[in-house]
Amino acid sequence: MSEAVITIKLPERFDFSYHKEFYNKTAEVLADHKHREVEMDFSRVEYLDSSALGMLVMLQKKCAEVGKQVVVVNASGLAADILKIANMEKIVEIR
Repeated sequence: MSEAVITIKLPERFDFSYHKEFYNKTAEVLADHKHREVEMDFSRVEYLDSSALGMLVMLQKKCAEVGKQVVVVNASGLAADILKIANMEKIVEIR
């Protein structure tokens, strides 16, 4: 992993209950100018809902404003299916 990349490991349940922690973690990332890419690590995510999708969209918009890119990594199973159904690859890069 490059120093220009910062990774945020998401919980098993990526839903509205994670909103405050997500906001706090991403605020730090947005303020840090040495990272150009924000990896959202979905390796533990087993469930996500529409609020999680909204959080990703909001993060992408805020990152774009400061020249950062959001990348989803390690999504599998139901989480990967939901991302695909929601056409999230049009908003964030999915690897």
